[in-house]
Amino acid sequence: MAYVEIVCLLIFVSSIFNLIKRPRIGANEPPLVPYRFPIIGHSYSFSHDTGNFLKKCKEKYGEPFSLYIFGNVRTFTGVDSTPEVLRNSEIFDFHMGTNKVFPIGDVLRSFTEINTTYMARVVHEQVSSKINIYTSRLQKELLFGIDKFFGDCKEPKVFRDIQGTFSRIIAKPVANVILGEECAQFEDIITSFTVVENELQKLRFVPKILFFIHPSLHRFFATLPLKFGWNPISRHRDLFVQRCKPIIEERIRQRKELGEEYIQKEDLLDFFISESEKDVVDNEYMNKLFVNLYQIVFASISTTSRFISLALFDYSGRPELWNEIYEEQLKIHNESNGILSTEDVNKMVKLDCFLKESFRYSTDPAGLPHTLVSDSYTFSNGTTIPKGRDVYVYMKDTAFNNIFFGETSNDFQPNRHITSYRDGKIIHTPAARIDRSFITFGGGKHACPGRFFAVVEIKMCLHKLILRYKIRTENGKIEPPRVLSLATFPSISGLIFENRNY
Repeated sequence: MAYVEIVCLLIFVSSIFNLIKRPRIGANEPPLVPYRFPIIGHSYSFSHDTGNFLKKCKEKYGEPFSLYIFGNVRTFTGVDSTPEVLRNSEIFDFHMGTNKVFPIGDVLRSFTEINTTYMARVVHEQVSSKINIYTSRLQKELLFGIDKFFGDCKEPKVFRDIQGTFSRIIAKPVANVILGEECAQFEDIITSFTVVENELQKLRFVPKILFFIHPSLHRFFATLPLKFGWNPISRHRDLFVQRCKPIIEERIRQRKELGEEYIQKEDLLDFFISESEKDVVDNEYMNKLFVNLYQIVFASISTTSRFISLALFDYSGRPELWNEIYEEQLKIHNESNGILSTEDVNKMVKLDCFLKESFRYSTDPAGLPHTLVSDSYTFSNGTTIPKGRDVYVYMKDTAFNNIFFGETSNDFQPNRHITSYRDGKIIHTPAARIDRSFITFGGGKHACPGRFFAVVEIKMCLHKLILRYKIRTENGKIEPPRVLSLATFPSISGLIFENRNY
């Protein structure tokens, strides 16, 4: 029998075995929610109506609880047990858990190795901590994108695929910060940023049917093209080399020539050049630069465009908020003469509270997958999970919990994030701040290091849009978001933009 036939037979036998087996649950494990069909388990209920299904499971079985999904047992933590996962990052591996369902790491590692800890530090120190340096450049590039893609809208105009539009708008300021102002002028690089984000997102939606056999088989087929030398982002690497290699070589030449007199440029490209201290720009060096820079590109564009789009739908469907937020933005615009500084962005308290409420309201039903890498873990309630167990955070249990937000937790109320005192002092909890009640950006050591930069960028973009346009949904009502593969995405409906001055 040929080797290929033997492998196919083994896969078939393994498939049958795994499809008919029942999961083995230890006596002291979190309760496994009962299910009717041995093969399907909870897969249909979980995929069909994730939010309501998880809510019913939590109400009946407490937390943490386990589900049998796509042939595997997954444990879900609620508001009380989630902090245990987020603060114990040494035994709950976030990157391993994420890569099982979204193997972006495998795609990037085909070029070079990835150091996630190092990259998180770089983003925090070189991006989030330097927001004041980037503010004017962000504003310029955002205005360019708004003019290009929305225009004057003298007559009301309907725009669809809002997230796709904002991916294209956000790509240019991201290129400016990451690659520098020289590279940000190349239109094909900007297009590449948008396309690579879209192509990597497709990995999230690879059919989950192979999970019924084994998680590794799903990952195998999701990354199968890599094994034959085809990578979905290879052409973007080639374009990066074509456009950026001459710039990199020139910067290295200037460094050698000027020595200590060289003034480092404020972009991530120059930071990585200074860190490497290399004189030869070979393929290995370009691959490393490409991976380090483009994983930040993907995270920046994907998250920011999604959150801006969700916020716009939240804003456009709630006319009772329009005047209050508009007046704050107009006041800041007049005081700054239209040129925003970081201090001006920090004054956008009402917009910031609106944004935080939008983040909360559009929280993913469940996410932040972690894999337990220690021999076992016992939660504070006494239940124990074994090594290798995938643990998901039931995020909506935190976002809509009455413990934090009272009886109005299901209502959209931006002012809940503001505390007013009798002496007129106002304190608000910023949209980028993480605590037990707000985990949109994760938590613990693996909290999103770029969240401060992202929030500033989103606020600046919304500020310009709100001042320039009247924005409303087509039917004049609130358009609820969509849930795909556990993630929340904006509605596919259009938004109507109309110039305020006509």
